[in-house]
Amino acid sequence: MQDLYVFVPQKSPRTVYAFKLIFDCVLPSTFNLHFTRRWKGFLAQNGPKISYGRSGATAALLIPNSGFLHETSFRPFMPQVKGQGENSILFPEDSDADLNFDLPAAVFYLASRYEEYHCASTDAHGRFQSAESLAARHQFLDWPIVHLWVNQLYSALRKKFPALPKQQKKFDFLSTIDIDNGFKYRGKPLWRNIAGLFLDGLKFRGSAIQYRFRMLFMQKADPYDNYRWIRRQAKRNKVDVRIFVMHCQKGKYDHAVEPQHADYAELIQKLKKIGRVGLHPSYNCLHNPAQLIAEKNGLQAQLKGDKMLHLRRHFLRLNMPDSFRQAYEIGFRHEHSMGYSDVPGFRAGISVSYPFFDLLQNRQLPLTVHPFAAMETAFRYYSHETPEQAFAKIELLMRRVHKYGGRFISVWHDRSFSRESEARPWAELYRSHLELARELKEGKSSV
Repeated sequence: MQDLYVFVPQKSPRTVYAFKLIFDCVLPSTFNLHFTRRWKGFLAQNGPKISYGRSGATAALLIPNSGFLHETSFRPFMPQVKGQGENSILFPEDSDADLNFDLPAAVFYLASRYEEYHCASTDAHGRFQSAESLAARHQFLDWPIVHLWVNQLYSALRKKFPALPKQQKKFDFLSTIDIDNGFKYRGKPLWRNIAGLFLDGLKFRGSAIQYRFRMLFMQKADPYDNYRWIRRQAKRNKVDVRIFVMHCQKGKYDHAVEPQHADYAELIQKLKKIGRVGLHPSYNCLHNPAQLIAEKNGLQAQLKGDKMLHLRRHFLRLNMPDSFRQAYEIGFRHEHSMGYSDVPGFRAGISVSYPFFDLLQNRQLPLTVHPFAAMETAFRYYSHETPEQAFAKIELLMRRVHKYGGRFISVWHDRSFSRESEARPWAELYRSHLELARELKEGKSSV
């Protein structure tokens, strides 16, 4: 790899984090980074160089330095934004620099989710609202904007240092599935299913009566038990799947099969055949570390040896930085909740996995964030779009990730694979977006 020297007037944790995120995560295997505060030594280096804020080195790329990354504490702050959509930039600077904004500060602000530490309002579940984000207000939520900025940076580097190779952009894909139920009727006491039959009859739910009766008395499959089909689609399209399953008692927002039920062990075995299993913590775990520990240990014991390192929060309930710090301290190393439940897009402006930075402790944690770009329930239940409209949006986002490089992560839920007629179009949408991902990975789809 090529050595890259970066002059920084102050080697702060945030400066180092921002540059490593750019060159180790977004532009992996491209440069060996070397930071220096010694100006004369920096000038003496041959090869590509970046001066972060100090002019006077003609043989170096100059990036303006707003001073934001030199701060060591948190303060409520909203940066200036210039432009809209794909042309948006944060921390714009009028200078003679090679870039017209403080790119490392902009990357840090979005990736750290700085704005979520001082959000003015939350929704009914205590979540930061997508409409409050800079990305939504400046119309770049559906752009992996960090990658656009980094591409701009690399182009400027190549212009300054023509010997650098052309940027290599790699596309990857990960399918993730949240198991909020497991089964629709199985895993419940017989009396509840009998009562459900009468209730379905009173409400004239013909298909529900048919499914429940056939499952109870004719040994037919539960409508949500479509896991063999999911496994076939993943195998056919050569995609990795990660599944998040609950391990808790039923509650107001938790409806999965309870761990002590005999059907739960069978469910886990079905899921393990599809992909790696992680934890989908119950709703109240956000404020109850003891409960999260119990659920983690319980599921890990059920998996018989597999380490429980991955989680995605139920309802995507996040508090900055508490939920990430809590996950790390309990033993998780991979967090998959970075996305919105109501809209698709790039919550952190980025489409690669990256380390979490705790603003209050002013340090990087050994916890990897895996941001997702699209969740089918956002289309199905929030914007009430058809599967065809949802596919058009997913395709747009996926092609943008393919163009600028990164990994596209999608989220599906077990109820969208149901054998019931209203869910079938959403299962077909799942199949279609897997096929598109395979074509893009194999270079068979035109851009």
